[in-house]
Amino acid sequence: MRTLYSLAVLVSTTILSACGGSSDNDNTTTDLWQVSTDKSSTASLTQTNAPTLTQYMKFGLYAQTTSVGEENPTPTQPADSGTNLITPGVDEADRVKFSDRILYVSGKDADTGNPYLKRWFREADSGLTAMAALPLADPLKRIKGLYVDEGQLTVLGDDQQDYIGLLTTPAESVNSRTVVQLFEQGNAVYQLELDGALLDSRRTDDALWLVSRYRPHAAGLLGYAATEADKRHNMAVLQAASLAELLPKRRVNNAEAEPMFSADQCYLPADIQNNEGSSNMVVITRLSTSAPYQTQSACVVGEITDFYMSAQHLYLHGLVLEQTGAQTVVHKFSLEDSAAGYQATGAVDGQIAASQADFMLYEKDQTLLLFNSVSGEEGPMHRLWVLQQEGDTLNTVAQLPNEQYPNEVIGKPGEAIYGVRFTGDRAYVVTFERTDPLYTFDISNTLQPRVIGALEIPGYSAYLHSVTDDLLWGLGQNITFDEQGEPVWNSASAKIALFDVSADDAVLQDDLLFSGQYSPLEYQHHSLAALHQSGTTRMAVPLSRFDDELGEMVSLLLLEVADNGVMQKVGELIPEYNQRANSWEARTVLIEDDIYFVLGDTVYHSVWQQPDQIAAQY
Repeated sequence: MRTLYSLAVLVSTTILSACGGSSDNDNTTTDLWQVSTDKSSTASLTQTNAPTLTQYMKFGLYAQTTSVGEENPTPTQPADSGTNLITPGVDEADRVKFSDRILYVSGKDADTGNPYLKRWFREADSGLTAMAALPLADPLKRIKGLYVDEGQLTVLGDDQQDYIGLLTTPAESVNSRTVVQLFEQGNAVYQLELDGALLDSRRTDDALWLVSRYRPHAAGLLGYAATEADKRHNMAVLQAASLAELLPKRRVNNAEAEPMFSADQCYLPADIQNNEGSSNMVVITRLSTSAPYQTQSACVVGEITDFYMSAQHLYLHGLVLEQTGAQTVVHKFSLEDSAAGYQATGAVDGQIAASQADFMLYEKDQTLLLFNSVSGEEGPMHRLWVLQQEGDTLNTVAQLPNEQYPNEVIGKPGEAIYGVRFTGDRAYVVTFERTDPLYTFDISNTLQPRVIGALEIPGYSAYLHSVTDDLLWGLGQNITFDEQGEPVWNSASAKIALFDVSADDAVLQDDLLFSGQYSPLEYQHHSLAALHQSGTTRMAVPLSRFDDELGEMVSLLLLEVADNGVMQKVGELIPEYNQRANSWEARTVLIEDDIYFVLGDTVYHSVWQQPDQIAAQY
């Protein structure tokens, strides 16, 4: 493996020789750059410098263009249900937020395609009074989520108008621009624009964290270089390009663009070779909640799929394809410093794949636990991995199954993972092909995880929710099978199950079926609103069914789950039909006995005791 210093020397030599132009070989292909795209290394990351980063990104862009077919609440206020979160204490952006008696609703106008941000003040009688519109920044063409806390509203979005809908397009253009707009007490006080597409965000007590994708562009670069002349043209363009031109920029309050970071704030795989390159960059940006002008960024150049964030660390993870099979690579960053600081890298066999993959990683006792799947002759084989940092490496310190417990397998042959939930000293996994095995794991000692229970019932749960330490709630579908034993998917019914998990073996406490219906909660955890009070958890879940003439019909199911394990349906809020509204964007806020159901750009107000009677709509 080359050291960073020797690689930097080779970079300078390669660029100088490429710019020199041999008179003997001007009419041959021998002096064209012979480069390859980064092989998505599983090696630890190393801090880079300007020459190394420059070549790596230029080679990545060059290789990309020569690849055929490549495209580019306050204490005095009543508690509310809030946003349903992956990690307690780590807030997530969503299209609906409630704070300080104000309800905020964002979206995109179906007629004009323009974003809207509506807000209402909740009066003493629980009614809503419309408030003045907030001026959205000109570059903000699409709102992707809101954060709100003590009068401070943060709007996240981008400058793209090429999609209709909200929060439904995970793959964004890497050439888009992320927009952050901050309001305090209804006044616009700050605007930030960052080059790159927002992958997702999180918010802790002291900072807003943005993870974005960026692909550099050099003016004049041909997107597809098919001929030798085109390749020589791209070489010349890239040789002339400076690093400053290739790095993403930020713009504060419409001021001049400035670099988001310098080369030494970027990380590359430590085992890169001199002829390798990549133009795929993921940027972590920290915005201080008390001083948003103080932004710090760090970047990783390479293939990253997604991320998981605890209260202490942020983990980027990606898929690496090796000759021996797929691997999941994980890069660990600390959140303790003023900016995300790289700490360690690890890799395990298999890939993360589930309907809600965000729930498949969990940090506990200085270890990272993750579930993933390895391809096998009889279908996917699922594993629980436990990684622990040692130096700059995340080492595998435990896994299931293992040599000591080879029979503690997760799922039967051919079954896929549908639902995962880590909570305290337990983890739960649902797999499905013909039945729903609910597996219970003891992770009280993360270095010695065990499968301690398995329950088989019809159907499956794609989303799992911990109601209390002894009660687990799941939502999925009930499936029937044909004579050949194959699932008949168009016969599916929405299924809600309540499990008693006080003992090692989970017990089905109760279940409810809703024929011909489906809930977006299977894929979108923000769909659920839950509020615990006086020994009972109130839950609101959107349901969807399709009418042959009208299309999608959306309603809101209201449930109560008592701490003693009794679950009952309270009722159903059925709003008027709206052809422009869809269940994926449906959100609910529960405050005391009030229900505020947001469908499209309309808020339907009802009360818990009579949810089927709509008191008002706004």
